[in-house]
Amino acid sequence: MRPERVATLGLHDEVAAVAGYLGLKIVVLEPARPESKGQVERTVEYLEGSFLPLRRFASLADLQEQSDVWTADVAHRRHHRRVGARVADALAVERGHLRAFPAVLPDTDRRTEVRVTKDGFVRVADVDYSVPPGLSGRRLHVRASLTEVVVHCEGTEIARHRRSYVPADVVLAPAHARALRLAREARSRLASGDVEVPAVDLARYDALAGVGS
Repeated sequence: MRPERVATLGLHDEVAAVAGYLGLKIVVLEPARPESKGQVERTVEYLEGSFLPLRRFASLADLQEQSDVWTADVAHRRHHRRVGARVADALAVERGHLRAFPAVLPDTDRRTEVRVTKDGFVRVADVDYSVPPGLSGRRLHVRASLTEVVVHCEGTEIARHRRSYVPADVVLAPAHARALRLAREARSRLASGDVEVPAVDLARYDALAGVGS
């Protein structure tokens, strides 16, 4: 995609790069023309009304698997009035005009910088993910894909979690939970004065200084 065309459309550089890499044409709709995106809205309404009701899924992969089965058994078998044919038959014709995906797909992970809470978590899309203790207040780099969230501190990976899509969820790694518990127990002992400090044998310093030899 040519730079002057990108500037005309007002696209973000990363969006333009993905479109160019995949050979996509970006269609920017004019303001105040809701009918222009009616096809997209109708597709969303069809999914919300025909696929999602009464469904439960355990993960994103489970949702995708159910969607694939429903698409083949239901959506692709229906006759589409505007197309004038079954969806599966129209798709078979259209596929003959489509290019294959490139061998390496573009990196579309979200990258951001997040401050660690005083409880030892970083918040990404309304979900809290744990990090090792001792980083409260630090700003860390986060990379989020569809399936996982990875946290880096000064270029070093310090946490990796499976991504959650449950609103207000808390994802706590077992290792972080143990470290947090030990740190809290240590602070509690310090606060109560219940700390044993071993006696120091000063004779070894005399030996090093040659005293008494």
